[in-house]
Amino acid sequence: MDELISLILDGRVEWYEEIIRRYQHDVLQIVGTLLPDRSQAEELVQDVFVKAYFALPRFQRGSDFGPWIRTIARNTVREELRKQWRYDRRLRTYHEMLTARLADDRRAATDESILMDGLEKCLNRLPKREATAVRMRYREDRTFEEIAVVLGNSIGTIRNLLCRARSRLRECLEREMRRP
Repeated sequence: MDELISLILDGRVEWYEEIIRRYQHDVLQIVGTLLPDRSQAEELVQDVFVKAYFALPRFQRGSDFGPWIRTIARNTVREELRKQWRYDRRLRTYHEMLTARLADDRRAATDESILMDGLEKCLNRLPKREATAVRMRYREDRTFEEIAVVLGNSIGTIRNLLCRARSRLRECLEREMRRP
């Protein structure tokens, strides 16, 4: 393995395919065990090998490569799970904030109707791609992967698109909710 790593570090990057071939199954097994979403797991496997490639200069020669790359895989999955947890927590917090604001409002009896009307108005003001992505994700309950296929983008692009759309919706809804 040390010779292979030396070749790669000397600029023969095509040899990195051999490392991928040897360890892809192990990495996929670790990632797939911790992330049940197959397409997300496959995407993360690629991230693991990219991280490992850039970390190769720090690999301790003479050590077993398997445990090293498996550690990178586990750490990458943990990082992704933390991101997802923070994202879910932010959504819950935002939902709680909106619910609390509406509960304090003098129109509490009709707040859901007002919120839905405001949301629909704001949704119609979004750029078409953002509105389509929001509808697919939250009305049709589609996965990021399905939305990416329909809109012809990567999953990361869809995540960013939905993040921008939610931010615009939040700002718009706040303005709508202040109106008499």
